[in-house]
Amino acid sequence: MNKRLTISEIARMAGVSTATVSRYLNGHFDKMSDETRTKVQQIISDTNYHINLQAQSLKNQTTHLIGMVVADIENIFSSILFKGSDKVFEQHGYQILLMNSDNSIKREHNQLQRLLDLQVDGIILQPISTDPKNYEFIRIADTPIVIVDRKINQENWPEVSTDNYGYSKVLSELIIRMGYKRIITISEPLSDNEVRMDRYQAVQDAAKGTNVIVDRIEIDTETTDDFIYSQIMKKTDALKSKSVIYALKGTVLMRVRKLLSKFHILIPKDIGVTAFDDWDWAQLMQPQITTIQQNPKKMGEKSAEILINILSGNPLSQKTVLVESELKIRNSLID
Repeated sequence: MNKRLTISEIARMAGVSTATVSRYLNGHFDKMSDETRTKVQQIISDTNYHINLQAQSLKNQTTHLIGMVVADIENIFSSILFKGSDKVFEQHGYQILLMNSDNSIKREHNQLQRLLDLQVDGIILQPISTDPKNYEFIRIADTPIVIVDRKINQENWPEVSTDNYGYSKVLSELIIRMGYKRIITISEPLSDNEVRMDRYQAVQDAAKGTNVIVDRIEIDTETTDDFIYSQIMKKTDALKSKSVIYALKGTVLMRVRKLLSKFHILIPKDIGVTAFDDWDWAQLMQPQITTIQQNPKKMGEKSAEILINILSGNPLSQKTVLVESELKIRNSLID
């Protein structure tokens, strides 16, 4: 059909009101029978009808665009997070603009400002900083925002995360019960990252009152394998003490695994290995790695659902939503 159909014409063909078609197109099915929903869907499919988003945006003063800014687009966490959100937003007629801050506060600011300039209806943000001053311009713009995975101190925005401290403490207590004398965390710098701090603090708290030594190795993109190896050897008395490496992030686990293989260090014979992971790739390694398994897909879905509720004017039932993770015990630890 060359002529663009209107909602009124779709309603006439389906034998329903224009208000019913409008509710269907906006994903509001709560007061719609299955029969009516099926009928409207069939007419839309048969006529290949598409919403004129530009006209709808002008009428409603909305863009049907959602901005998502992630800290590291190369991290599998970001891809799965996006997939979870995208699924929900698609069902409600929204499109996501995915931005990468590349772990840079300056780049993050620029990406957020671009989204505000595009007049997105809302934003999902995996923040770089915990300092609310860095996000004052978003509050002033009054654009709805949901924080995911991390925290911003003293801000009243809704958050979707996991219990990083709680799960990390459970894993640490398991390590201690298995007789390990040293726990060495390996991560990117802990400063100004609430998630890493929570995970590391849990290790320290679990070790209080025991003879277990807790230490850490901080790395970045410039850190060499030789340096990490030398630190591991130093902190484990050349592998003589019963020690375990705890990678605080999935990508760090991948690097640790490659490094240990490179220097012919056996897991778990020479050293134990665990991680707070973002994806189930740890079970593909040999030996399989004991991890805390996050659910970024569910976190993405929850973030999208909360933002849609905000845009629909519905009150929030809770400010912070914790998505369950799972401790997966495999054979990278030894009694």
